Amino acid sequence: MLLISCCLLLGAPGCSTLPKQEAHPVEFAFNTDTAQTSLAKIVLPLREKNPQLTGYHVLYDPFEAIAARLHLIDKAEKTLDLQYYIWDNDKIGALALHSIIRAADRGVKVRLLIDDNNAKKMEGIYLALNQHTNIEVRLYNPYRFRHYRAMDMLLDLKRINRRMHNKSFIADNQIALIGGRNMSNQYFNVSDNYQFSDVDVMLVGNAADEIIHSFDEYWNDDYAFPVQELVNPKHYTLRFDSLKQQVEEHYQEATVQNYLDLTNRSQAFEKWLNQSIQLDWVKAEVVKDSPSKIKAKAKKEQHLNFQLMEHLEKPQHSIDIISAYFVPEKKGAKRLSELSAENVQVRVLTNSFKANDVPLVHAFYGKYRQQLLENDVQLYEFLAAPEASNLNINTEEVAKKAKVSLKGLSRSSLHAKLMSIDEKQVFIGSFNFDPRSAYLNTEIGVLLNSPQLAKAVHHTMDENLSKYAYKLVLDANNNIEWQLKKHDGSVKTYTKEPRMKWWQKAGVKLMSFLPIEGFM
Repeated sequence: MLLISCCLLLGAPGCSTLPKQEAHPVEFAFNTDTAQTSLAKIVLPLREKNPQLTGYHVLYDPFEAIAARLHLIDKAEKTLDLQYYIWDNDKIGALALHSIIRAADRGVKVRLLIDDNNAKKMEGIYLALNQHTNIEVRLYNPYRFRHYRAMDMLLDLKRINRRMHNKSFIADNQIALIGGRNMSNQYFNVSDNYQFSDVDVMLVGNAADEIIHSFDEYWNDDYAFPVQELVNPKHYTLRFDSLKQQVEEHYQEATVQNYLDLTNRSQAFEKWLNQSIQLDWVKAEVVKDSPSKIKAKAKKEQHLNFQLMEHLEKPQHSIDIISAYFVPEKKGAKRLSELSAENVQVRVLTNSFKANDVPLVHAFYGKYRQQLLENDVQLYEFLAAPEASNLNINTEEVAKKAKVSLKGLSRSSLHAKLMSIDEKQVFIGSFNFDPRSAYLNTEIGVLLNSPQLAKAVHHTMDENLSKYAYKLVLDANNNIEWQLKKHDGSVKTYTKEPRMKWWQKAGVKLMSFLPIEGFM
């Protein structure tokens, strides 16, 4: 008991629970020649016409986002490198595994890198997957006590509290996807409980190469452990043949087939990629955290937030920030206030209390609302349940065909991480504008120097914010009010935080006094 207390008090410097790592050969994606693959035959001619540039295609629609992933897996001929924070054992997770197994069966080398924080329910599946000769699974920053994870938190909280939050998806070293979506139902409109409103971007060219190098960094890092070194096979009876049979049966279910039909219909991604691909080509910078950030050893220039600030142009007219979790800290609130004082339109869209899936974060975001509003920073809070007239046109069809609760489809939470500067630059990635993303977790994103995209983001917010968010304003007495524009054009004003009960308000207030803002 004394040992545990010492570890807690001293930040556990001598109580590391990291398992012992065996030596493994270093692997690099570009060691595999993919220049003759089908994807290369699509991408390389485009790259030759656009040297030193990045081609991008933004994936807003969740149906197109899953269609893109499944089709790229099916299209891959040599390699698939997939890096995720969460991969769930649900419809979406199983659909992707089905495609991955088929790819591996035809000779594609699959590297799957998953943060260990959410891997417990999947570790038996990962172990079974790893039995395939063409699939290698590694878990990043693992818990040593597999069944008593609280022990790692007690003995090694400093390490365990830092997570690999990156999401990257790379097919044949030609096309990369990054953004906010994990591989789970709620990111693709198939959850019975709630849906995450999110965004990804498909990249080819220079930025894709940088994302591939980033994946290699994490894959070869000493915190990336082969699953078989961590998970005891005696604790799991599932073997690869049984797993393959299960995902095949899942794929054949009518509900899944109907969902696939709807997905493929949504933007006709396959036809677009193979017959009429159109990409916008721009200068771009991939900003990314070094794996050493997990060890608290990264230099400042190895931090995404430092790189982002280096490449961002100073806003002259507008800055639009979309972030699921928004905790600006004192310096961030001060900077946004200064920009507003310089006649820059500053808009922030984040989750309302009811839409936020992490109430603790809302407590610390709430501390800055008054200051920001007093300095003319515009705040908008995402609705947990938009009016029926503002729901996606396919909502009822999805509910019927995929057998998903209509109530679940109508409950939303913002998960996107996006920023637009002056109709010049757009950032898309896994990085939330909060201390956790800045200082603790590792993240990845891309800064696109695209006036066309920046203008589209800015104008879309102009047109749609009132449909999906409360607008926060100050009344004559400097108290916060929440304004909601109704479908008939009328405005409903809330003088108390919408859908927050008195005891929740008290709890949020108490939490905001805790000295833990740096962990948000």
